[in-house]
Amino acid sequence: MKTLAVVCLLVAGNVWSASAADVKRFELNGQDTLTVSVPRAIRVQLVPGEDGQAPQLTLSDTNRVCEMHVVLVKSNGTLSDDQIKSRLVIAGQRLLSAVVEKEIKVQKLGGNAFTYFYFELTDSRVDPAQGGRSIVQGLGRSAGYVCEFVMSTNRKNADAKAQILSSLRSIDIRPKK
Repeated sequence: MKTLAVVCLLVAGNVWSASAADVKRFELNGQDTLTVSVPRAIRVQLVPGEDGQAPQLTLSDTNRVCEMHVVLVKSNGTLSDDQIKSRLVIAGQRLLSAVVEKEIKVQKLGGNAFTYFYFELTDSRVDPAQGGRSIVQGLGRSAGYVCEFVMSTNRKNADAKAQILSSLRSIDIRPKK
């Protein structure tokens, strides 16, 4: 009987956690559909590309303390892991004079359809009310797209940052049916 009760609680917990995220779908360039799983505490908005501009996805917490901008570009070629890492190191080195870190540590973040690489840096100017601000910057690639993302946050907002990165991992782009 205890085993049945534990199993029921585990199933109920899984159902609750699965329903704690919404799946959002957006049309990209009239050709593809972007799907992203977003916790209810995270806002998502797609600004369609106009006049040759690439579409931009914005993920943010409800207070906009933690916000990520993702630019999605259709790509015919593929970037290698080394090419992505090299681009990120160059971008990060431009910021080194204003941050706490002394080197750029590129990390890999696996996703459903994209492979991402990113770095995180901490602003050397500390805001007493919010603590150290940090920036997460990265590049991702899938079969037909490349994305560049930048997230601004503070150390006290780690939960929102983790939720936004989790949403980023869930992005999938498929041809429109």
